Amino acid sequence: MDVMDRLVFSDLRKGPSGTPMTQRTVFGWTLFGSVDGSHPATPRVHSVHCEVTLERALTRLWELEEAPQKTHLTHDESFCENHFESTHRRASDDRFIVELPLKSDVPLGDSRTFAVQNLIRLERRLARDNDLRVRYNEFMQELIDMRHMEPASKTSIPVYYMPHQPVVKESSVTTKLRVIFNASAKSATGNSLTDALFVGLQLQQDLFSILTRFRTHRYGVTADVAKMYRQVCVSPKHIDLQRIVWRRDPLLPIQDYHMLRMTYGVAAASHLAVKSLQQTARYSSNSCQKAVAVILNDFYMDDLLTGASCRKELQSLQQNVSEILKEGGFELRKWASNCAKLNKTISNSSESIP
Repeated sequence: MDVMDRLVFSDLRKGPSGTPMTQRTVFGWTLFGSVDGSHPATPRVHSVHCEVTLERALTRLWELEEAPQKTHLTHDESFCENHFESTHRRASDDRFIVELPLKSDVPLGDSRTFAVQNLIRLERRLARDNDLRVRYNEFMQELIDMRHMEPASKTSIPVYYMPHQPVVKESSVTTKLRVIFNASAKSATGNSLTDALFVGLQLQQDLFSILTRFRTHRYGVTADVAKMYRQVCVSPKHIDLQRIVWRRDPLLPIQDYHMLRMTYGVAAASHLAVKSLQQTARYSSNSCQKAVAVILNDFYMDDLLTGASCRKELQSLQQNVSEILKEGGFELRKWASNCAKLNKTISNSSESIP
């Protein structure tokens, strides 16, 4: 009774004497009370049955299986689609090189001053936690070593500086610390890089549809794309819109850097990364259409959730999806499956799933 008030609403509807009443609850309308007051002594059992026809059930299944049909794009969505198609290209290693979908009427002002102030506050925090400082330096050095970030020189073109800070997740299997870049910090004009960018169209299906389809497979397999955003290169004409200030030691001079790859925290990053992932599948020389369909329909951001009805098909699917994505510089990792044979053939698979 102590939770009854959370389940029952005040809506109560009564009919004539001898008829049932209805009470609205969090589960819907509940029917209770007398059915016929003229024969109270006669034992009766009453029930209400709602039958879902097979036709309706199949229709609902088809709706879940089909990709959402969007018949009309907004002006902003159309701009992003056309902008990607007309400006993207492939690097020598076949990674995608993209341009940021900039708005023409949002000027950016000085942003370095605030970025420097943020760096000084960050250094005070790191000075109080040596372990955090070491891991932060390692993360930033990795960006430099992998050539995802490089020193930037003075330029006459518009620039934007992103403040950055650490986010620690000890439960992560791979990276315990991530550096988050804030592209929403306001510049001197009151505008940020986020304000100056179109966001782009939602390209992937909703998570409910993906999970529902995933549960229909006899054998399932999951994985995620390693550093998905950072596998997409930013055009040289826009890398200075992804600048940061950094130094590994407060005694050193502050250095300007620009990010050469798509950066998590930039408004258009999700759209451009997913678009590049999907275009990799569409442009692939691999003839396995099932694997192409999986890449287009069974990814939620960088997470893959798919499966097959038999072990042989699952192994073939896993190999083809991996090969296709490698053509665009995307590598799948953290594989896990309820198929023990597949787990044994993948070097970095998880054995925790029975």
